[in-house]
Amino acid sequence: MSGYDLGQAIRASIGFFWNESYGQIYPSLKKLAAAGLVRAKVEKQKGRPDRQVYSITEKGSAHLAAWLVIEPQPEVPRNELLLKLFFGARISPEIAVRFVENMARRERSLLSQFKRTENEEIARLQQYPDVPYWRMAARFGQLELEAHLRWAAETLTQLRKIHKPAAPSNSGKRKQHASK
Repeated sequence: MSGYDLGQAIRASIGFFWNESYGQIYPSLKKLAAAGLVRAKVEKQKGRPDRQVYSITEKGSAHLAAWLVIEPQPEVPRNELLLKLFFGARISPEIAVRFVENMARRERSLLSQFKRTENEEIARLQQYPDVPYWRMAARFGQLELEAHLRWAAETLTQLRKIHKPAAPSNSGKRKQHASK
């Protein structure tokens, strides 16, 4: 694949839990090629610039196999929305609500995309031995998004309770009547 093709494949398959920008992909491919883990060849195109197409080498396959058996390191999540909500008393309630509503909208769209991918794409590729593993990863993504959406619904309810506009009090009416 070319770097562009690789980026597209990442977004379509593992993009919900692992993402790489083209600014990361191209330098990584150059390093992998320099280490002999991938091989690059120039592919001529009519009316378009030539493109570099990469394929994994035997050494690259061995390196991948060795990496796959190393215990994954836990990652500390970085979630800007949660950081901003942590300091939520310092922003207007409407902003906090908007942030959570926008997150929920994006998550609903992603969930729909995951379900479509599992039902259409993965189902179409049944001949590959990796399919059960792809389903496991897709299911994790679905459950995580469903949890995010439940959290968003609860959070919006709480935000609306916390920041409910105060109802006019009767004491103000009494004062007006008393002054007449």
